[in-house]
Amino acid sequence: MLWHTLALAFRGLSVYRWNNFPRIEQVSATDHIAFSLHISILLTFIIEEEKGIIFDRDYIFRKVLFSSFSTFVHSDISSEVKDQVKKKDPKMYNELENIVYEMFRSWKLPEWMKKDMREIHDFSKQENHFYQKEDDLIAFSKLWASYHEAYFSNEAYLDVYRPAMDTIEQKIQQPKFDLFRSYIDLNPKNQNNIERFLLSMRRLQSSYRWNSMRRRYPVSVMSHLFITSFIAYIIGNIEEKDEQEVTHMMMVALFHDIPEAITGDIVTPTKKAIGGFEELLVTVEKELVDKYLLGYIRKYRFSVEYEKLMLEPWGQTNGKLVKLADNFSALFEAKIEASVDEEFAKVYKDLKKFLHSSPYQSVDHLFKFWIDYFEDNIEDIIRLKKT
Repeated sequence: MLWHTLALAFRGLSVYRWNNFPRIEQVSATDHIAFSLHISILLTFIIEEEKGIIFDRDYIFRKVLFSSFSTFVHSDISSEVKDQVKKKDPKMYNELENIVYEMFRSWKLPEWMKKDMREIHDFSKQENHFYQKEDDLIAFSKLWASYHEAYFSNEAYLDVYRPAMDTIEQKIQQPKFDLFRSYIDLNPKNQNNIERFLLSMRRLQSSYRWNSMRRRYPVSVMSHLFITSFIAYIIGNIEEKDEQEVTHMMMVALFHDIPEAITGDIVTPTKKAIGGFEELLVTVEKELVDKYLLGYIRKYRFSVEYEKLMLEPWGQTNGKLVKLADNFSALFEAKIEASVDEEFAKVYKDLKKFLHSSPYQSVDHLFKFWIDYFEDNIEDIIRLKKT
């Protein structure tokens, strides 16, 4: 049932955050996860370069990936409700968290995925385990992302979000977050360059794919980065890449559309409308990305790696496999819309033909198992496993 994990990931597109609050932006669960992951990865690079403290990015990617499925299954339970449940009945809270893991254990998943899930689950149950600093970093990043979701809506709905923001401020003052807080704080009106970089990237939550076509289920570019990262994880493992290679593929997937935070999603027909225009756009994109994104982190050596991930993703090691993941993400997005829209039906048909010509074993696997099962009612599958 590997194919059902993808259906669950897509389910996160329609799970919206702060859904019992008035709000000025629709932030999906997948938006939040992708942005939190970007915060975590950026801080690992900065702290490693400045402090020499090494973080395990393999663990961070897998922990964020697998922990996200709890949200996709249970919907987005507010942090205050979680805190109260955990305080009043810790055993029940753990049982709730364990439902998703046990559901996955009952599915016929490949051994490599079961191994990754089992390791993440087992480590998460330990106190002060080997990956404690990575878990603390992930928790901090989610709090930072949550605060800014609340902050911007609170500007329109004055003080509606203030209690939630106060709670986040209290949580983030914990000593275990001191190191991370020394680089980014919670005041959007007093930004340093790292915060400017992150908040510029955050614009991808408001940038939507297929922007020249009407959609029933809009997908932000930020969410697309998460979906593509997950598919890259699947493809990398099917192609028998090692752990470091798979993690790098997920990194490339997470960064490949970042320039669109600045340039917007310029559709292919426009790029090819005039001879030489596409080449000119490449030059303009590089200049704007340097000015409004990379310029904020140029003092760091790792900015060179970030530049390559953003501007030359398909030239990276296994970049062609990540492009394959990108195309499959587009295929599934088109499939969701194709049943009621002839334009998307044509896109789906053309993409399917194109992908069939790809020379990778993972393509046959995805077409054999994923395409048809993607239409299964995931709600019924979850309900069956919960009972």
